[in-house]
Amino acid sequence: MPAFAIISLIILLLSACHSSNGPEQSADRLHEYAENGDLLKVQAFLKDNPEADILDECQWSPLMKAAQYGHKDIVNVLLLQGADVQQQDKGDYTPLLLAASTNRAEIVKILIQQGARINHQENTMGWTALIWASKSNHVETVNVLLQHQADQTITDFSGKTARDWAVKNAHQRVVALFDSL
Repeated sequence: MPAFAIISLIILLLSACHSSNGPEQSADRLHEYAENGDLLKVQAFLKDNPEADILDECQWSPLMKAAQYGHKDIVNVLLLQGADVQQQDKGDYTPLLLAASTNRAEIVKILIQQGARINHQENTMGWTALIWASKSNHVETVNVLLQHQADQTITDFSGKTARDWAVKNAHQRVVALFDSL
């Protein structure tokens, strides 16, 4: 199966697992607000319910939603409220992995500065944030990760490093970043 198909399948499965069924429960509402980027509703919710780490059925936190969808202001609010930067879902995905997989370089930087484990590997393919970003040609995110000393030697379950994936997918700008070190 081509790498693009594998990535698309994983993203589809993760998205299906985390879709909200409406605002019936408070967890659903906070997750929905974080995913949709509704800062005012996130702030209002947290004022009345200070728990920032409400988890859904797949162990996703609102921080994970905000990180994946690129809502920097919500990421910052949730972190200030004490959200766990290390939260892992059922596949061991973290906010950092989700931000890197969707090319959210600014959020990746924030999460690293808040102590996110930069070299954490998820348990479906063994990918790190650097592998995800390299496979996907997310040049800016790869650059941020390399600037923060992400380990280039980690291999995924197929034995490939981040650079190997960049070469395989002909992502020349990403390969150049590795070669410039």
